[in-house]
Amino acid sequence: MSRNQKIRQQGKLKTSLRLAVIATAASVAGLVLLLIVVFNMTQQEEGRAAQSAMSFKNAETIQDTSAILRGSTNQRVIGVMVETTGKGNAVKMSEMTFSAHGTSIPVAQNIENARLWYTGNDPNFVPSQQVGATIARVTEVKFDVNCDQELVPGKNYFWLTVDVKSEALTGPGSVDATCEEFRIGAISYKPSVSDPAGKRYTEPNIAYYSMGSYAVNNLSAWNSKRDGTGLPPKQLHANRNSYFIQAGHRMISSTGSSLQTLVVERGGELRITAPLRLNTMYVAFGGVVEQDITVTDYYCFNEFIMDNGSNYIHNNTGYVPGLHCRFETHSNQTFFQYGQATFTDNVAWGNVVIDATTPLDIDVKQYFKNVQGDLEIRRTGLANNGLFVGGCDTMRIGGSLIMSGGNFKGISSSESASLNIHIGQNFILKGGSFQDADLLKNKGTTEMTVGGDMMLLVGRFNFSRGVQSCINFEGKGTSRWMQKPEADVLLGNVSINNNRELIIKGDKMGAVASECKIEVAKTGSLLCENAIVSGDGEFVLDDQATLGIGHQDGICSAEAKGNIQTSTRLFNSGGIYMYYTLSQPQQTGMFVTTPEPNAVRCLVLNKDRSGMKVSLSNDLKVTEKVMITKGDLREGEHDLIMPRMSAKN
Repeated sequence: MSRNQKIRQQGKLKTSLRLAVIATAASVAGLVLLLIVVFNMTQQEEGRAAQSAMSFKNAETIQDTSAILRGSTNQRVIGVMVETTGKGNAVKMSEMTFSAHGTSIPVAQNIENARLWYTGNDPNFVPSQQVGATIARVTEVKFDVNCDQELVPGKNYFWLTVDVKSEALTGPGSVDATCEEFRIGAISYKPSVSDPAGKRYTEPNIAYYSMGSYAVNNLSAWNSKRDGTGLPPKQLHANRNSYFIQAGHRMISSTGSSLQTLVVERGGELRITAPLRLNTMYVAFGGVVEQDITVTDYYCFNEFIMDNGSNYIHNNTGYVPGLHCRFETHSNQTFFQYGQATFTDNVAWGNVVIDATTPLDIDVKQYFKNVQGDLEIRRTGLANNGLFVGGCDTMRIGGSLIMSGGNFKGISSSESASLNIHIGQNFILKGGSFQDADLLKNKGTTEMTVGGDMMLLVGRFNFSRGVQSCINFEGKGTSRWMQKPEADVLLGNVSINNNRELIIKGDKMGAVASECKIEVAKTGSLLCENAIVSGDGEFVLDDQATLGIGHQDGICSAEAKGNIQTSTRLFNSGGIYMYYTLSQPQQTGMFVTTPEPNAVRCLVLNKDRSGMKVSLSNDLKVTEKVMITKGDLREGEHDLIMPRMSAKN
């Protein structure tokens, strides 16, 4: 008996090739069942299998040990990470019990207003979603927070904060808390460690609060009580004095001054139009600091601290004012102007927004090697101005790289140079121009690794000007490619590998430039849906790579039809070819494979509905397996050569 079993339906039996028919044929022939994996689950069954009921897995506490100013609000004490498994039937955190154990006694004279915050899967503390009511009076007695908070799959983060009283003990005084227990539904649990090591110690500062929208250097603008019933400071410059700009107050530094510590609280604003020297500038969540004065000979702040959700606006061509900058991941730095002295290479930025009117081309080499959040480019001066990189550099962006205007010119160097751009989340083009190199056929190479989606919506995108510039999708996970007609796109090389899945949404992907290629590497997957991959370059499907084919015409090697329409196309006979979507009837297409002609490793049917038909366009040999989840495979006048195993006794 031949090594491959050739199945061909004759006469009136030439209908659809169904799995039941194949299985019967194999049994009658006395053979072991063909290597066909069959999945006949309904959509409802698939959904139930994928979504097991959510349940509690583990809980851990997170301790903050940084120093704390007396008189400050919403100071986090501990965090509680609650991890769940399963995605179905979401459960709720119903109640959490805390104590102020570790806080200086008597507790009520040191802290007040305990609040619980929830940040979902985000491990960064942002006090924007409060759960439960504020506990105004905190004592040595345990207190409960009624949450009613639905949990998300995976890790959930809760944060306990307190307000520290102006008269809190110091020398030293401490602030601490313990998570005693919590309830999910009606069941009580405890963290693996309820009272983590460490605590926060209070600074010996004297707090003063803003009384309205006044000048910073006005003594009467400050008071020792938030409600104004206390006393103003005797002198502004005393070493222990700390100043808090309260919500709704818009203060200005217009004559220059020197202070020890200034805190801009949530809803407070500070505008600096004359040099303001500070030991510590602290911007809390929701606070705003705007620096309008240009300083190029010294740093205004020794310490510049920005919480998540805080805002700094740079509206000058001088330095960012902090000598030592501590910006949290979700803090925001916006640049309405900049100069060659503005940026520095030792800052870990939060979210950076370039919205500049400065008529200047600026070299950003080494400046954005650590952007923890998003980098968004809105404006870069005049029409032809932009950002460029003058040599070898690495840009690391933890969030998304967003182009909504202006120009990113890429490498601008007469020498061979490499630019590596690592994007943790998405690349989004919704305006402006983004390119890999400033000069056509530049000697430099730009590699951009995208951890999330590629969204080319409006604007110009050209990644073919340098030498072998490449966009990489790698590592486990799924990304989407969304390209709108309003986007002018010319691609260099694109590589999909390392178990990465890329799904094309929309009408097209490309065009890929001449001498460049889109490559689906070993274990990578490209799911085209109905989109067309086009251009003067090459398409390559490697051994053990997967191609999802959704076009009604399938794929072709020569004609301008089907999903792949690049000038050159290489389909590997060791590849996995999956036919799916609602297209009906769908053809496999006239495509040639190499190194073995008219052969594929796996043929997969996963149509959106049962009974949808896929027809062979030519003879096809399957060397490993056929997988049919939904759909019917029709041979017509062509032969499907199936794999089989040796017979068993």
